[in-house]
Amino acid sequence: MEFKHKTTVRVRTFEIDSQGIVHNSNYLKYLEIGRVEYKRNLGYKILKNGLFDDGLKVVVVHNSIDYKGFAFIDEELNIFTRIAWIKNSSFCFEQKIEKVKDGTIVCEGKGILVNLNPKTNQPETIEEKFIIEMENFEGKKLQITDNK
Repeated sequence: MEFKHKTTVRVRTFEIDSQGIVHNSNYLKYLEIGRVEYKRNLGYKILKNGLFDDGLKVVVVHNSIDYKGFAFIDEELNIFTRIAWIKNSSFCFEQKIEKVKDGTIVCEGKGILVNLNPKTNQPETIEEKFIIEMENFEGKKLQITDNK
């Protein structure tokens, strides 16, 4: 996987468990940080209502994580993020987290998001503007289909 976006976090004291390693639930937070920073990197801003100013209202409908290793207190972690595919009303983020100090992969994850109509909260076709912006950023590896 090729990633054009990276953000870095440091493991904090309240993110570790009684074994001294990052608790597995915190990786969902790290992946969300990666997704938010990905959009910020593209120039979008978060509005007071918590949505980005790109006109999309998206919700996460699926997350998956494959754990490959452990992270410990005060370690810096790189979160790599990319959009792998876009369908009619949904798209998929692929991500990986690795240790800054040696590149050891800690986990890999995927998140599928669905675009909703802001008034009805029903799935809605993703605007062409978003698709074009993602194609321009991600390049030819981005898959576009008409499926939901």
